[in-house]
Amino acid sequence: MAINVNEPNNRCVTASTVGYMCLALIIWMVSMTNAAWYAKVYAHGSSLMLPMAILLGLMGILAYLHGRSLDALVFFAGTGLLWSARAAGLATSAALEPLSYAGWYWAGWAVFFGYVWLGSFRAGFLRPFFLLGLAIALATYTLYEWTNLRLFALISGYVGLVTSIIALVISASDVVYFGHEGHSPNDDRAAEHAHAT
Repeated sequence: MAINVNEPNNRCVTASTVGYMCLALIIWMVSMTNAAWYAKVYAHGSSLMLPMAILLGLMGILAYLHGRSLDALVFFAGTGLLWSARAAGLATSAALEPLSYAGWYWAGWAVFFGYVWLGSFRAGFLRPFFLLGLAIALATYTLYEWTNLRLFALISGYVGLVTSIIALVISASDVVYFGHEGHSPNDDRAAEHAHAT
């Protein structure tokens, strides 16, 4: 179900715009490393994980309250993924675990986003592509962790980069389309007055 931008009281635009922007930014920063553009995730990337996790959680609550179940699921899952990945990055014991153990972590997330993708076909055009891309990126990263073949990390990285662009397009399209309909995304009261006449 697409966002009804003509609804004067629609504040879901804020949740989807901010939520998908968070996902686009963090997926891009991590995927650049997987695609071998950089040797590791540096401070600007790793420092984003916890704040973006918190912001995604808040956007998930807003999306849920406005009946956007798919967006709420994606944002809550993003919160869990980012928070746990950040915690694992800070844990000294994570360096001692076998790669295959971390592979099971990524496999769980790949399966989750895979079945959310299966339930997303009525959510417009872009959200299913985003979820499919995310599931593929996580699945190929799982294969990298299990096999240590760099090719799988590269595939995961480039699929992740494309997926982050899709998330950015979702973020931008929701607010731009809302604005083109004669509403100010910054002032819901103006939209209410426009529809009242």
